[in-house]
Amino acid sequence: MGYAGAMNAPHPRTFPLPCAEALVDESIAARVDAAREALGDVLAAHPVLHEAMPSLFAMSHYLADVVRRYPDNVRRQLEAGAFEVGSAYRAPDAAVLEADLDIMLADALGVAPDALADELEARDGRSLEAPQMKVLRRLRHREMLAILWRDIAGLAALDETLEQLTVLADASIARAESWSHRALVRRHGEPRSREGELQRLIVLGMGKLGGRELNVSSDIDLIAVYAESGESDGRKPISNSEFFQRVSQRMNKLLGATTEDGFVFRVDTRLRPFGASGPPVMNFDGLENYYFTQARDWERYAMIKARAITGIAGQVAELDELIQPFVFRRYLDYGAFEAIRNLKGQIATAVERRGRNLDVKLGAGGIREVEFIGQSFQLVRGGRDKALRVRPIRQVLTLLAERGVLSQDETTALIAAYNHLRRVENGLQMMRDQQTHVLPADATDRQRLLCLLGETDWAAFRDRLDTHRAVVSRVFADVFVWKDESTPADAGEASGVAGDKASGVAGDETTGSLTGVASGEAGGVTSAGEVLSRARLAWGRITAVDATSETRAAALDDYGIALDESAVAVLDSLFRSGYYQRLTARAQQRIDGVMPALMVSALEHAAPGDTFRRIMALVRAVAGRSGYLQVLADRPLVLERVVRLLSQSQWLADRLVAHPIVLDELIASGAMQLPDNPGEILAEARAETERVAELDLGEQMDGLRQFRQGRELRIAVAELEGTLPLMKVSDQLSWLAEAMIDVVLDLVEAPLAARHGRPVCERNGERVHPEVAVLAYGKLGGLELGFGSDLDLVFVHDSTAEASQTDGESVIDNGVYYARLAQKFVHFMTTPTPAGILYEIDLRLRPNGSAGLLVTGIDSFARYQRKEAWTWEHQALVRTRMVRGSDALAERFCTVRAEVLERRRDIEVLRREVAEMREKMRQHLGSDNAAGKAVGKAAGNTMDIKQDAGGIADIEFMVQFLVLAHAHATPALVEWSDNVRILETASKLGVLPQSDARALLEAYLALRAMQHRQVLEGGDTDLVPDAALSDIIAPVLELRQTLLGLPWCVQEPVAQVSAPLPSDRPADT
Repeated sequence: MGYAGAMNAPHPRTFPLPCAEALVDESIAARVDAAREALGDVLAAHPVLHEAMPSLFAMSHYLADVVRRYPDNVRRQLEAGAFEVGSAYRAPDAAVLEADLDIMLADALGVAPDALADELEARDGRSLEAPQMKVLRRLRHREMLAILWRDIAGLAALDETLEQLTVLADASIARAESWSHRALVRRHGEPRSREGELQRLIVLGMGKLGGRELNVSSDIDLIAVYAESGESDGRKPISNSEFFQRVSQRMNKLLGATTEDGFVFRVDTRLRPFGASGPPVMNFDGLENYYFTQARDWERYAMIKARAITGIAGQVAELDELIQPFVFRRYLDYGAFEAIRNLKGQIATAVERRGRNLDVKLGAGGIREVEFIGQSFQLVRGGRDKALRVRPIRQVLTLLAERGVLSQDETTALIAAYNHLRRVENGLQMMRDQQTHVLPADATDRQRLLCLLGETDWAAFRDRLDTHRAVVSRVFADVFVWKDESTPADAGEASGVAGDKASGVAGDETTGSLTGVASGEAGGVTSAGEVLSRARLAWGRITAVDATSETRAAALDDYGIALDESAVAVLDSLFRSGYYQRLTARAQQRIDGVMPALMVSALEHAAPGDTFRRIMALVRAVAGRSGYLQVLADRPLVLERVVRLLSQSQWLADRLVAHPIVLDELIASGAMQLPDNPGEILAEARAETERVAELDLGEQMDGLRQFRQGRELRIAVAELEGTLPLMKVSDQLSWLAEAMIDVVLDLVEAPLAARHGRPVCERNGERVHPEVAVLAYGKLGGLELGFGSDLDLVFVHDSTAEASQTDGESVIDNGVYYARLAQKFVHFMTTPTPAGILYEIDLRLRPNGSAGLLVTGIDSFARYQRKEAWTWEHQALVRTRMVRGSDALAERFCTVRAEVLERRRDIEVLRREVAEMREKMRQHLGSDNAAGKAVGKAAGNTMDIKQDAGGIADIEFMVQFLVLAHAHATPALVEWSDNVRILETASKLGVLPQSDARALLEAYLALRAMQHRQVLEGGDTDLVPDAALSDIIAPVLELRQTLLGLPWCVQEPVAQVSAPLPSDRPADT
């Protein structure tokens, strides 16, 4: 991937370079003379090379030595066109370099390349070490000559330099491992598992090598692993552990030992499990046990870039499956910010102690900070966003900008800074092939570095470098604002513990409010510090070893939070059976750190006891993922927002406790962005579906459930915070449900179609692919969905009876196909998983109810509606619309719906049937009858604002009556499926007096707002009537009598009506 910019593009330079003239001393001049003498014939044909030598040798002593000692390398690279401006030079890949190594080794052994395998088989491994080390080092010098020359001469972009250094390392490691493996096989046979499966050493490249971003004179960090225990199959068998330990040791020697030709790469294996004290190699079982029981936080960070350079493909894939869950957690892992912040603090302390604040890698605003910014978000979000599981840091930053985690300006600036820092780092190391990252103090080396980078003035260079570092520090501070006052001044402002970027919450949230604590038994008006101190003392009493249920409640009571029995039980659950004591020390510290602030915030809200109970339930639920608590401690305004919402909504509290992963939405979504139209949420849902498409069924279910819960939480928060009115709330919930229907159908149909093919039928003599559609009834049909609402759906298709079978290998009838599709859809939606259910689905409004086909042909649906449907089914059709299906099928459905609803009816018969059904529902579901109490309705002087007289159901039935009674004369009434627009249409067209329509509309919206509020507060729909409620329902009671002939107040049940409810379910008509 290319990252464009001035720092990452070829800029050919003209030799000799004026900046290098002063650097050509007697020593350099002597080296130039020696090289020109050795290459006289070559230089005559390439005068540009003759002119370039003094400048190149003055800037890089390493290049001078390579040209002097290995003149044939110059000839080889000239033939390849490596030094020519505008040549067709193609940098070699690893396979080419590995083949070159074999050719070079055959030449060193005095055999033809095609005889090399036999020669290696015939010779003892120890006798091969010296020639193998020689050819590895000579290849390194040959390729480094081209890489450095092209970089200095401005012929190569930064991307090419980093990539070719990585290619050189990959080829060297692969051949060193291969030769070492062959040497061990010759003596001991092939290593095999206990089941006889061949084994091979997997060498993981870490850090910049793993990310394909290697620098000029870098160590290579390697971890060596193998799949399974077992032993080799030769005459002298040894265990796989010993076999691969010897392979690893020999490989490291081939690469890292210093000979007369130098080294290939310095090898560092200390990133392996247990570090320098750990075994040189480890099998998968040992690796898994270590990473999931003993590994430290920084090892997750290190493993982000791990890349297998050698190994058998299937075993590498198995290793990847083992490592991924360790590195990338399935939830948003905010604890990663703290871990990386601590690691950065340790590095900063070490840098300062060593006096290396001019270190472009580890110093403030250096390369490591750029890497920390990107990789922290990989750790946090990579478990749920697989696209972030990439290794190159610039690609990571680009992905973060695409997701809005970093702004585009920040990402552009970070990538530009990274490019500049990497060029400086390479320049420092090109001089003498030394691993250094510190700006030189020596004036000559400063001039040498300027010349390497194409700069002219040291002060201007420092200004440019400091500008880039300041940008990095500023963004780093936004992500990890830390308390350490010893932080260098250019590391950005440091206040609080974590920054805006860490949580994704906009605004200044590093200084939260502890105000609002009033007088009373809490101790009068006090300062924020005093209140927090009292909270800490109270929490100390609660967590005391000898604390009891009574003393904990007393501690809170003394603080000002009175608990009822349920709240005491929730608090006790944290300490019951030693649960709190068994938590990790870190989890206990985080709980102890955040609880006093949570207590202070709870005291600021009405009903602090209820608020505290909800807080404790949430703390108990996330104690095992205490990174969430750390974010609350770090972000006071996020903490206050969470507590405020908990104080307002038991529904929200229940969902956070049941599914803590949705807490991510409160932490990471800032302004809680909501879509402007159904297309936006559908696009988001489809993106989520693509993310889970390759996962197993359970993970797909969990992924979409978490998506729905997160989006539903955003909507609830918007309603609670007053930023989204009632009608918009229902729109958002309806759009979300429609999107879920759409993507789940696609998801479950894909394997069905793959097995059976697509349905086909004959229509008008042509073979066509029929369509399936989903009809939404009730609240979804009326765009009036509420929190936790079921979905009333009916499936229809337009297949004909002729030749109606699928076109795949396993042929089935179209009817069977559609039935299986509906069954799989319902299973996906309703099966409980650890993430809950997606939606409850009710298909009983289909023709013939539970006895009918799961999926009905559109013609059969039309016949049923015309000839067999009850009046209540026509009422239900009023609030029905197609939410998934082709335009052609939608047009056919709309035609059927309009025809049925516009039928002329006997208005008195209709009035009686609608009234009878309404009374049957009220008797069954209302609050003032035995049946209602049997299904959980409250006893006493309460009103069910949906089912009782004057409630929502009355208004819905009146609207349906108006449509069925007047649509034959006023077809515009069937245009909409929602109550609000039907009432507006009835008023506009004179079907209902404007005053009556307005009264019903106002009552309907007021009652629905109450219903929403009751759901969010965790109660049912029963309210104790007060004057305000009585005023709201009065016009409804009057109009139900006028329109439906129902009495103002029903004392006795009306006669049993013959029309059945569908399977006696509460009809959401």
